[in-house]
Amino acid sequence: MDVKTATDVGRLRENNEDALWVGEHCLVVCDGMGGHVAGEVAAELAIEAIKSFPFGAGEPAEEVLAAIDQAQNRIIAEANRNTKYQGMGSTITLAWVSAPGADGERELVVGHVGDSRCYLFTNGVLEQLTSDHSVVGEMVRAGTITPLEARNHPQKHILTQVLGSAAIQPELIVRRLRPGSIILLCTDGLTDVVDDTLLEKTLQQDFYANNLAQELVDLANELGGPDNITVIVAKV
Repeated sequence: MDVKTATDVGRLRENNEDALWVGEHCLVVCDGMGGHVAGEVAAELAIEAIKSFPFGAGEPAEEVLAAIDQAQNRIIAEANRNTKYQGMGSTITLAWVSAPGADGERELVVGHVGDSRCYLFTNGVLEQLTSDHSVVGEMVRAGTITPLEARNHPQKHILTQVLGSAAIQPELIVRRLRPGSIILLCTDGLTDVVDDTLLEKTLQQDFYANNLAQELVDLANELGGPDNITVIVAKV
């Protein structure tokens, strides 16, 4: 698995409250939120929880959910311990990728809470695997507004669940990956301004000649960069 990463504060924010991590089998992006520096703390706590999780002992899907639960507990414990961090939270999108099998295919397990996203790009087709856990995301799924209308909706950043909230129900996606597939993980600083057409166009470029993660970050900044932007692009 070849991986490219990039993160940037964007053009309007003072602090980068996003965080990312790439392990042997794991890709993770988090987007923190809260009061002064609390968003940064929540995102970093989530990343540290995933980094310390003992993957490899059980079923991948169960482990991904357990790792997210560990991140949830870590954030809540710190918020309870330190009053200035009360109310902090973070999105998390965690992708676990197996080693290739005899047929060259891999297993992808994605665990997800919030509105950071995971996409799969295979044979020139882009597919969003995760669902946004947001008020607007629910409206899109219900058919009351279109994805285009969602991009400029005044409630687009109201999340229905995040790490650090009282209860979470992580979304779990399991897929088979063909050789040459590309996994894209990103925070909403990318997808708020870069639509799927531009994502596809960028991912069609030569993966090995360019850092496609950095190109996507640069594109988001060219389109205004209103938020922190974090991107992981992995080719299997």
